[in-house]
Amino acid sequence: MISYSISYSNPHRHFVDFEFTTKTNGAKSMQFQLSAWRPGRYELANFSQNIQKWAAFDEKNNSLPFKKITKDLWEVDTTGTMEITVTYNFYANQLDAGACYLDEHQLYLNPVHCMFYIVDRMEEDYKIALNIAKNYKIASSMEQEENMLTVKGYDLLSESPIICSDTLQHGTYEVDGITFHLWFQGECKPDWEKLNKDFTAFTKSQIKHFGGFPVDEYHYFFQITPYRSYHGVEHTKNTVLLLGPGEEIMDKRYEDLLGVCSHELYHTWNIKSIRPVEMYPYDYTKENYFRTGFVAEGVTTYMGDMMLYNSGVFNWEEFAKTQNQNLERHLINYGRFNLSVADSGFDNWLDGYKLGAPDRKTSIYPDAALCMLMIDLEIINNTDGKESLHSAMRELYEDFALKGKGYSEDDFRNICVKFGGLKVAEIFENHIYGTEDYIPTLKTVLEVAGLELKEKKNPNLSAQYFGFIAVKEDGKIIIKKVEPNSVTDKKGIAPEDEITKVNGEKIEGKLSDILKECKENVTLTIKKKFSEKTISLAVGNHYKLLELVRIKKPTEEQLTLRKVWCNN
Repeated sequence: MISYSISYSNPHRHFVDFEFTTKTNGAKSMQFQLSAWRPGRYELANFSQNIQKWAAFDEKNNSLPFKKITKDLWEVDTTGTMEITVTYNFYANQLDAGACYLDEHQLYLNPVHCMFYIVDRMEEDYKIALNIAKNYKIASSMEQEENMLTVKGYDLLSESPIICSDTLQHGTYEVDGITFHLWFQGECKPDWEKLNKDFTAFTKSQIKHFGGFPVDEYHYFFQITPYRSYHGVEHTKNTVLLLGPGEEIMDKRYEDLLGVCSHELYHTWNIKSIRPVEMYPYDYTKENYFRTGFVAEGVTTYMGDMMLYNSGVFNWEEFAKTQNQNLERHLINYGRFNLSVADSGFDNWLDGYKLGAPDRKTSIYPDAALCMLMIDLEIINNTDGKESLHSAMRELYEDFALKGKGYSEDDFRNICVKFGGLKVAEIFENHIYGTEDYIPTLKTVLEVAGLELKEKKNPNLSAQYFGFIAVKEDGKIIIKKVEPNSVTDKKGIAPEDEITKVNGEKIEGKLSDILKECKENVTLTIKKKFSEKTISLAVGNHYKLLELVRIKKPTEEQLTLRKVWCNN
């Protein structure tokens, strides 16, 4: 048993104090490991950089000598020691769905960031005492008795976030005898009736398609912010969702709330239960390289939206919007011609989730989701509607997850090809492992369900007119993306250049509002690292988009297969 005590004294400083005690079991030395990354985000995070103080003591409170072996591994000399206590503090000032945060209003911890395991003793149980204000409630999926939490082993501890505050709002719904908890932290007014109705519907759909649920209860932890935010992180028995602003989550941002929740719930099967062989088990100390990010996130992105549609929570327009968002993200990223979606997932460990070098790679989210859309429709077409991508995922769940083993990329591909045939094999070769243009394949496969792609002008005027995308950073307009061979590219303008003037005038207000007045050309003053120059750009049609629409006169066969696709 490892006993943890968690406290804090000056919450505005954001430092959380940790103390953990355990028997040495006669060991002459012990090693204490902090994770270097967290499951669900495939990049190194080096959480130990947030530790300010670290010390170790024996049962008589004598200091024990220790040294760091790696950036996040401590070794303590425990010769002649029966019991060891380690004390340290952790800087918790990152409010997102996967980190830690402390202030005067709440204590929020993701244990994978801030709590240690003992090398060769990962399976030991943890007992956690929370020294918090008397009026604070505790939201956690761990076993709870008053302010004491218990959990079996580090794997489950690392997957069990904790929120403590006096403003937590709590509701539940039930599906197939399983209780699902909804916890809201932050200022908002949940419409419990609406939430229960919609969450019950998409939860039932997901459980039906897999034939069961991997865990005995589930928790949604919402961190609601007063500003615009959007983030979700999956865990074995819960998920954390960051969303804001709070006054909009039940109306303007309700589609986003449903989308991220359905996505993260689907992860309960896909990645938390159906796990790549490379992550069986997790190695928390280094990169866990794998190429099936297109399954972990591509399938989940596609299916999360599909489950909202086939459960009746989303209508056609709302579902089509999600697919068109994937298509837009795909079309404005020219990395699709440079690195395949499988290799891009592998390289998350190299450059993470940031924009990185221009047009270097593609994404395991929208790009892989479009591949799964194609595979789903090909399976439906090849089997006359008897099977779908749901069939492949259920087979993965039954043959791998429920048997306690990980799947390989060949396992997933072979299952999909078994159901979908040669055309599915070509999708893997050309689009998942290759960099061939998606659009011809997508156009062909959409015909199965009586759908087509229609040209659409980019609503972002700088992208449409001139082929660049810019954002405001610290009051400056900074170019972030430039379409290759666009008028902007040909005039020598590049990412990270600053636009200081438009038509000789300083930029007041939104750039898009200024560009609305442009008819044939515009003059931009561009500031580079060591120079500034004025460049004239002619208005054109760049970063062209497509959108998925229903064809006007589908055949009976197309209507039949569309119904299978939408409702199965």
